[in-house]
Amino acid sequence: MKPLVLCLSLIFFSDCSSIQQTNGLTLPELVYQYPLPAFPKPLTSSPLRIDLKIFISENGSVREVELMNSSGSLSWDSSATNAIRQWKYSPARYEDKPVSIWLRQTAIVKFSDPLYLLLGEIIFNSEEEADSAFTLLEAGADFSEIVRKYSVGSSRSNSGSLGTVNVQIFPEQIKKILLKLKNGDHTAPLKHGEQFAIFKRLKE
Repeated sequence: MKPLVLCLSLIFFSDCSSIQQTNGLTLPELVYQYPLPAFPKPLTSSPLRIDLKIFISENGSVREVELMNSSGSLSWDSSATNAIRQWKYSPARYEDKPVSIWLRQTAIVKFSDPLYLLLGEIIFNSEEEADSAFTLLEAGADFSEIVRKYSVGSSRSNSGSLGTVNVQIFPEQIKKILLKLKNGDHTAPLKHGEQFAIFKRLKE
């Protein structure tokens, strides 16, 4: 059985207790997508669509999840809900201040093989720093040295190495770029939630 990958399509937001208007509101973006469990039986229709109601806290963590319609398997619904609670978003912002928010989303569940790559990363808080680091990398600077100089990510202590990663956890736009990397190649700076990232495909 192939693992399931959940592809999200944002529909609308609602139930924002601290927000009375949409002006000045920046909606959260999915940053990390914990894989969903394998479906326990063959899908009778393709694709499978489920409606989600997700409460995202001020730091981007998922606090509550409601499946508005069942997939047809109560055990899968429960396991999927637990997986979605481990997702990570960039915080919603209202007038540039982080706020909690309820989102309603439609998800399309598709079968997909895991796609593993050996990856490194450099995480930046600003686009300017990311651009400066990219310029140095393009000029031949050592990746691990740039990690030590610039990265604010938890992988900094490991010279930026993420190890072997299933790239299905990344948002679709980042995943497509990662899959085009050849051994030793790095990306240009990519927007990743509220931060910026440069990824490198490490040589195996």
